[in-house]
Amino acid sequence: MHRSAAERLSLGAVFFLCAILLVVVPLSAAENAIPMGGTVFVGEENLDITATGATQGAILAWYGTGGQVSHVPSAQVTVGDPTAFYASPITFAGKTGPWFLLPDNTVAFYLEEPHIEIRVVDYSSGFVVSPAASWVPKGDAVGFRIDTNLWVMANRPNTPGAPLKIRLNGPDSLVFSSLGGFSLENLVVSSSPFETGPVWATGSAEYPVGEYTVYARCDANGMSDNYPAAGKAISEKVSFLLQRVNPLITGTTPVPATTPPQPTITSGTVEVTMTSPAPTATTAMPTVQETGTPPQPTPSPTPVPGFGGFPAVLGLVAALVVCVLKQRSP
Repeated sequence: MHRSAAERLSLGAVFFLCAILLVVVPLSAAENAIPMGGTVFVGEENLDITATGATQGAILAWYGTGGQVSHVPSAQVTVGDPTAFYASPITFAGKTGPWFLLPDNTVAFYLEEPHIEIRVVDYSSGFVVSPAASWVPKGDAVGFRIDTNLWVMANRPNTPGAPLKIRLNGPDSLVFSSLGGFSLENLVVSSSPFETGPVWATGSAEYPVGEYTVYARCDANGMSDNYPAAGKAISEKVSFLLQRVNPLITGTTPVPATTPPQPTITSGTVEVTMTSPAPTATTAMPTVQETGTPPQPTPSPTPVPGFGGFPAVLGLVAALVVCVLKQRSP
């Protein structure tokens, strides 16, 4: 019997989906499978710890940091469902190290606090963003570096590494799930530090200048929801400024030139606006007195008493003499 093209296409799609399920389901399920002596992180839920030897009702014991199994346990936990174990932060936070199964004191697993730290790396200029260097020149090639202890998930059965996501938020509430062809959603971290390389071409027009914030998170087994404390299953946020000009370089503010007041001229009428000078006090000229000998006044002739009519008498005598002489002459 011959099948139509539509039937063959439908069967092909079914086989393709089955193949994906065969690959994806075991891998996703393996993230929660803990081998004996494996590592459990605070905040993980729905863990299958049956491979550790734990059964329903089994007692897990913690002897403290550096404690001896011969001592009284510092903490004990009764296992409910070994296929859905929850390392609750309320119960397990701070109690890192080996946990033992009683009564034989065999190591069931090692407990660790999750830790994620992200850095922004400028590969063009050769520096890592920090509080002292929080400016990225637009046009540089940028990437990310992640330091984490979650990479040990790669030691779990059929697990390639810890699934992490990078969240990049830009100006005007922009959220970037990928940079060019590089996805920020499906990072598999199997070693630390983990580097993306220069995956971000910041010179592209789709990345406006402004303030950016980036952080990383691990959602495996509900960890980021159960233990959202900064630096645990969700890293501290890193903020930086993307722009062409160094914000530390500021231009010189020009000093405005002082322009003297100019007269206001109206057509037909000249109006001169002038500032009246301040009144000047009149200073009296000092009287200069000469220190030399002052000029002496010319004395008026003083008449001699008794001689006031002498010239008249003398004239009369002269006239008489002339008359006498005329009479004697022949």
